[in-house]
Amino acid sequence: MPGKKNNRPSVKTIITTHVNPDFDGVASMVAAGRLFPEGVMVFPGGQEKNIRNYFIQSILYLFNVARAKEIDLTKVEKLIVVDTRQKDRLGLVAPVLQNQALEVHLFDHHPDNYNDIPSANSLVAPVGATVTLMVETLMEKGLDISPQEATMLALGLYEDTGSFTFSATTVRDLKAAAYLLEKGADLQVVAELTARELTAQQLSLLNELIINAETRQARGRNLAVSAAKRETHIDELAVLAHKMMDILGLDTLFLLVEMENLVQLVARSRNEAMDVGKIAQAMGGGGHPSAAAASFRGRNLEEIRHKLESILTVAIGRLYTAANLMSRPPICLSADRPLSEARDLMVRSSLNVLLVNDDSGRVCGYITEPNVARAIYLGLNSYPIRDFMISEFHSVHPAASFNEVKSIVLDQKQRILPVIDQNAVPVGVISRTDLLHHLNSEDSLNSAQRQPDQPFERSLYGLMENRLPAEVLALLKELGELAAKNSLAIYLVGGSVRDLIMLKPIQDLDLTLTGDMDRFIQTFIEEHPDVQVLNHPRFKTATLSLPNGFKLDLSSARLEYYEYPGAMPIVRHASIRIDLQRRDFTINAMALSLNSDDYGRLLDFYRGYQDLKDGLIRVLHSLSFIEDPTRAFRAVRFETRLGFHISRMTERLLENALNNGFIQNIHPRRLMAELRRICKEDEPGPTLKRLNELGLLKCIHPNLKLGPKQIDRFRRVARVKDWYRLTFGEKFSPVWLVWLLVLTEELDQEDLSALIENLETGKKIARVAITERKILKQILCQSQESRQKDPLMPSQADRIFDGLSWPGILYLMAMASGEPLARAGSAYLTYYRLVKTHCTGKDLIEMGYRPGPRLHNALKTIREAKLDGLVDSLAEEKELARKLLAEKPTE
Repeated sequence: MPGKKNNRPSVKTIITTHVNPDFDGVASMVAAGRLFPEGVMVFPGGQEKNIRNYFIQSILYLFNVARAKEIDLTKVEKLIVVDTRQKDRLGLVAPVLQNQALEVHLFDHHPDNYNDIPSANSLVAPVGATVTLMVETLMEKGLDISPQEATMLALGLYEDTGSFTFSATTVRDLKAAAYLLEKGADLQVVAELTARELTAQQLSLLNELIINAETRQARGRNLAVSAAKRETHIDELAVLAHKMMDILGLDTLFLLVEMENLVQLVARSRNEAMDVGKIAQAMGGGGHPSAAAASFRGRNLEEIRHKLESILTVAIGRLYTAANLMSRPPICLSADRPLSEARDLMVRSSLNVLLVNDDSGRVCGYITEPNVARAIYLGLNSYPIRDFMISEFHSVHPAASFNEVKSIVLDQKQRILPVIDQNAVPVGVISRTDLLHHLNSEDSLNSAQRQPDQPFERSLYGLMENRLPAEVLALLKELGELAAKNSLAIYLVGGSVRDLIMLKPIQDLDLTLTGDMDRFIQTFIEEHPDVQVLNHPRFKTATLSLPNGFKLDLSSARLEYYEYPGAMPIVRHASIRIDLQRRDFTINAMALSLNSDDYGRLLDFYRGYQDLKDGLIRVLHSLSFIEDPTRAFRAVRFETRLGFHISRMTERLLENALNNGFIQNIHPRRLMAELRRICKEDEPGPTLKRLNELGLLKCIHPNLKLGPKQIDRFRRVARVKDWYRLTFGEKFSPVWLVWLLVLTEELDQEDLSALIENLETGKKIARVAITERKILKQILCQSQESRQKDPLMPSQADRIFDGLSWPGILYLMAMASGEPLARAGSAYLTYYRLVKTHCTGKDLIEMGYRPGPRLHNALKTIREAKLDGLVDSLAEEKELARKLLAEKPTE
């Protein structure tokens, strides 16, 4: 059977670049088209959408362009390759290399690679862009270019050098740019195409990549790795990489995106010490120190991610010491204390092993939970700890290496390792759990204990630099330096860390200190005598108020335990890990180190970062709602505020605590505080609805529930709140009380009075919720009965609203939405209440009228007349007063 005839055209010379070329690659092909006019341009694979559009519209007609499958590659005699030299980056064009007599010309600015195409005709130099080499060659040969071609070349040059900001930029690049400008390059076009608006798909991918970014310190700079999957192809990953580096303040970034059976790696670096070209080369790709890429077809994202992390481990090579690994301050018990105290402390601290010290404070041993449990089972509660402790042990100094620590804790199986100072006094402690956490989350990526989704170490330094005001950053760094100077540790904790990671506005900063807080504060005040300190010794907290009005809440890292469910916590000093363990939810149990030696390092012992990515509200332990029942209300508040959902286990624990009566133990004041916080949320309606679904509203009052009518009214209150915020701002916000009025409006007077009394709301709130509610309902009833459609006269509105509280007026506006009463309420708050008469009581007395009720009523009528526009000047008001009083002046 005869073979299939080959109808593809015979082409002698082709010009190509690498798969998925950037502007530099395409522009260099254009320049090569001038150098080799007989050549046909062939793209080895796909090219980004914006490149295709610009090329088709502006340049295509100048050159011959063909697809690789349209050419008989076996007939090609000359190959011109630009912006790469690697065989495996030529895609569909690669088979041409099999031609025996093939003449190859190479133009490239990337470093040498083992996979480079051999050629005697190479122009390779370490410049910022291949375009620079092409421009120099054009100039040398005296070949002219059009303004369109100059613009195309400038586009490649500006993009690959980051508009001449990348560290790989050279003087030669700037000279090439000057030549292109002389030839008419249009910088407006360059600006538009290098700073394009992102599509909805690109924005979605960028947001996911930011959330998934895992950041760490690499040779003193911030490096991040991020990965994501998409069903369809998304263009311009390089653009997303640059935007992401700017947003997170990164020095080096590796992006991995799986789409259409292809995993693409894009790497960018502004750190001379981190050569991403070598990393990409080790992955099978290529590039130069500041920009590199690779493609992997038919392989999954997890496989490529694991390979990248393994290579980075070798490239970064961080060194850890005992000081980096230890928890501080160490929790110790005196050897003379009874075993019962060791058991109690272990239970409260959730510890399985404790250090034991002697009278001088030196470590003399340690004791484990199994030994304590056995001894107590045998009735030895009152015996001293020294009788049962393990007295043969190793200790290390803070400078001990990671391998030394690992050898003692894992190889020699010592459950706990004291870190001591020169006087043998413990300054920290390393447990087996601490070490395993380090192995799982740091650079030991091949550890058997590592879970697939366990986060690596992250540094949020760049995120902090980008998101926090300069004066706040300066203060945080100063506090970190002060802590390190005094052998203490200080952290940014809780909601501040959560909101920083979620790129949300940060309302306040919570700091936690391990060690002597009083000494720390005193030292800080000595250096800043203008700082005011409000101290709360019982709870080991303090508030620092700076002259510029900024406030920092500082607490000592502490252990909290409860003598009975729902009680106020008992507070003791503890390490940062134990301090985080007392938090309500994992997403609020993260900390950022502020100490100068590891500034910006994220401490995430309880997978809070992963729960943020998964949108989960999850408690840290099974007794969480029993120890502090208010967490049930906070769980719902965070769930609706963040758009997350309560995890299955957490919801089950909440239901168990509710069914067993523990949540009903909340102290009234704490319950009122939670209710107030909920009503002060931007949109409390969904939170109150969810509380109703879970049965938590009945913990506030057994007869409290929501019906369809109230849910509809919540929407009305939300609209009134928006109006209030636009009109008056946030300085004085009574709107939260309106939500409470709507929430309780179905309770009868007796139930409402009992609720307000139980919640200990205070007289002002009680007056609005109970006494004023009757008046408000009467006004609404009269308004509905009258069915008035015409606007109320200003004087009518003044009579209705005068004397009512702001929450009461806003409540009427919400309930009468769209009616004249609502519009009158708006006018009253913004204008009518501020109207004053020219004529005063003093004026009338000077006119000869006696003080008394008739005088007061006359002034009130004059004001109403002014509101209705019947009088304006002082003379008109006095004339009306004479008519109203109808009494001769006294002589």
